[in-house]
Amino acid sequence: MNLLFVDDNRACIETLVDIATGLGHTAAVAHDGAAGLALASRERFDRIFLDISLPDADGREICSAIRAAGPSSDARIIAMTGHTDVIEGSGVTDFDGFLLKPISLPALELFLLSD
Repeated sequence: MNLLFVDDNRACIETLVDIATGLGHTAAVAHDGAAGLALASRERFDRIFLDISLPDADGREICSAIRAAGPSSDARIIAMTGHTDVIEGSGVTDFDGFLLKPISLPALELFLLSD
């Protein structure tokens, strides 16, 4: 499976990539919204793990832009956040799910294995 991780927290993203590649997936990395959107616009990803609080953009806006067009428009996009208040009552429908940081291995595996 081809994965994209978009997060400005380098330690978090390196851990997620190590886990994903250890499970046999390929992974690309972006550390801000613009780079994530550029990658998703050029390449097809099966799953995109997208931080909601990026230094240059709101992850919800990046998600909507990815959904609007491009080779990754049908990817499963999972929001990542450390803020429970963002998840509760967010009203966001573009995401296919949420992962609360710190992300556990079982939670990550659930989204990697689900259709």
